[in-house]
Amino acid sequence: MKTLGLLTAAAAVTTIMVAGPANADITDAVGFADTTDNGGEEGFSEYAIDVNHPGSCLVVQNHTGGRVRMRLDYPTSRGSWLFDHDDIKIVTRDGKAVESPSGRWQVRVNPPITAVWNYDGNRNTSRGCNGSWVLSMN
Repeated sequence: MKTLGLLTAAAAVTTIMVAGPANADITDAVGFADTTDNGGEEGFSEYAIDVNHPGSCLVVQNHTGGRVRMRLDYPTSRGSWLFDHDDIKIVTRDGKAVESPSGRWQVRVNPPITAVWNYDGNRNTSRGCNGSWVLSMN
């Protein structure tokens, strides 16, 4: 009986470890929070990634403990997106993933937050992206 219990526990741990993170292609989408009021310039910090990955999309991970407002200056401008604590979402406009033709991104976030950029060439390919830049805010 003791052996059976240990095997059951090992199977449960194996299942958890195999499950791992959710499939990258099922990242939730976040659309515009608004299209007219960008909240002014005060309180926004700029972050840019200047690396070529044409056709890439943008995923934002908000691990700040609060809500973050993001605006894009490139590849598109107009409007803003809101990310609640622990959101991990792909940026969309009119239901479609926003893509960068050059692969470069320039964003503004409020409040100013430490940000880290990582590229995942397999992320969101089912949404038509040539990989995704992941902007992690901590």
